[in-house]
Amino acid sequence: MPPVFYLGPEGTFSHILARQKFGRRAELVACPTIDAIFEHTLAAPDAMGLIPIENSSGGTVYDSVDLLIRQAGKVFLHEELSLDVRIALLGHKGGSVKTVFSHFTQIKHHKDWLKSRYPGVKLREVVSTAVAAQKAAASPQSAALASPGAAEFYGLDVLERPAARHAVNVTHFFTIGAKPRAVAAEGKTKTAFVAALPNTCGSLHGFLGPFARQKVSLTRIVSRPVPGQPQTYVFFIEIEGGLDHAPVAKALARAEALSVALINLGTYPLSRRYKS
Repeated sequence: MPPVFYLGPEGTFSHILARQKFGRRAELVACPTIDAIFEHTLAAPDAMGLIPIENSSGGTVYDSVDLLIRQAGKVFLHEELSLDVRIALLGHKGGSVKTVFSHFTQIKHHKDWLKSRYPGVKLREVVSTAVAAQKAAASPQSAALASPGAAEFYGLDVLERPAARHAVNVTHFFTIGAKPRAVAAEGKTKTAFVAALPNTCGSLHGFLGPFARQKVSLTRIVSRPVPGQPQTYVFFIEIEGGLDHAPVAKALARAEALSVALINLGTYPLSRRYKS
């Protein structure tokens, strides 16, 4: 099986999802940044990359969106995956907790719970929950908000789980590759593309009109500024259905005529939701 590049180190939610999706025998390669995932994936034609695109609490992962826009025409989306993000407080049994490390999303999501359970605790943001677990492992008075699965990688104990179990926190991911993926007609699919529009009044409204008229649902639209061109934007857009669906093909053909450039990132299936 070709290598799968993911956002490391071991114990991140990306790593946990990669192990569930591709199996423990797969060649899973940790990358330090999302940029590195793209770089390695594009350098190996048969490889796959796994990138986060959106978290239901933290919002859009702009690093991923910006790279999809920058590499449009060279990289293609193969599948959308989602992961129920479970969080635990990992630390050292019998010790006191003075500092808690985690990614900013998890600190934001569980800040009130931490203040209630551990008054006066210092909260420290790091680049990932796995790095948080690494830092907690190095200090007997530190803990990490991370995946319960990270405990086995860093010799930590699951101290407790946040009380807000009713709160659903889901992260969506894309698998990417340097080649388009053929998608079977059956099953639910999406299509994503990058659109550059004329810098004129009403251009976005006009561009979206064909999708509304063909009753094609837009599931994601993200605007990003164009470097060096003030007040100029490019759009990452995701719609339901593929080019084999007549309404989608008609809407895209009309929308392309209204755009400066429209680059298709591929049609891809939606996989089941996994649990961390």
